[in-house]
Amino acid sequence: MQKLSSALSAAALLLALSGPASAASPKVGEAAPELGAATWVMNPPEEESIAKLRGEVIFVEKWGVRCPPCVALIPHVEKLQQTYGKRGLHIFTFEAQNHSPEQIKAKVGERGGKTYSVSAGGGNNYRGDGGIPVAWLIGVEGKVIWQGNPAAETSKLDQLIEQEIAKVRFPGLGKTDFAPGALKAVKLYMGKDFAKARAEARELAEDEKASAQAREDGAYIVAKVDELAARQLELAQRYQEEGNYLGAYQTLGWFAKHFKGSEEGDTAKEKLKAFKKDKQLKRELKAALALQKLLAKLQGQPPEVRAKVLEKFATSKKVEGTAAAARATSMK
Repeated sequence: MQKLSSALSAAALLLALSGPASAASPKVGEAAPELGAATWVMNPPEEESIAKLRGEVIFVEKWGVRCPPCVALIPHVEKLQQTYGKRGLHIFTFEAQNHSPEQIKAKVGERGGKTYSVSAGGGNNYRGDGGIPVAWLIGVEGKVIWQGNPAAETSKLDQLIEQEIAKVRFPGLGKTDFAPGALKAVKLYMGKDFAKARAEARELAEDEKASAQAREDGAYIVAKVDELAARQLELAQRYQEEGNYLGAYQTLGWFAKHFKGSEEGDTAKEKLKAFKKDKQLKRELKAALALQKLLAKLQGQPPEVRAKVLEKFATSKKVEGTAAAARATSMK
């Protein structure tokens, strides 16, 4: 990984604006606790249990919208997600200055953050001592292997992530070893063919000729897929209830793709069809997609320009009365 630009190094010197990031709990060498409550406003994770992610690498950060070093780090955190996300790195960030979801999403988006998980507050099992940015790196054994100011120790942090990622064998499965007989199901799971992975694992779990460990691993994978399916279906439903129609549509699309041929996949397909047939839902979706594209174009623009463009969008007849129009109004 390349080091952050000199601008970021200079930004680190501004840490005093947000207080010192001294020793915090949990400490290096200790077992990592669960995250605590979270209100995910960007990219809700498929799995957020620290215990269930054992065998992979976890980066937890406390940051703030009004903290210059924190904001300067956003592009680098995004780069970490892009580089290591598919190899077993999980990034959980918690905004610690009590800003609104829209303010948080706007700030992260302005700096190029797109794919990692962001919460409005929460994560209280990782308190720090009041200073931000502050972060923790959790290794494959489930223990904290680094804690400190990520803006000041970026190079060291990058090296540790690279070293620890090399130890990850089964991204997404939360275990460091599986019986040889379970490796076909494991491969299907890691390829995100969850329906086939579950079918293969279920057959293995019921195979009396298989070893006890293989049967146990098969049952483990079945439970893992079932839990993932339940959580994502619940997420899609919550998105729709909250008026996040784009989030609901994208989650259902994810289901239809990765659970093809299963009951959950068929359910997702039917909901997608209903989505497209419902005139109001279709209008909401178009408005949400239009706002998403608009926000991408507005990245880096001055606040007064953003406000003017968003106001024009919100009052357009094409989106009037939609959740996207309300969101644009709140972001001005």
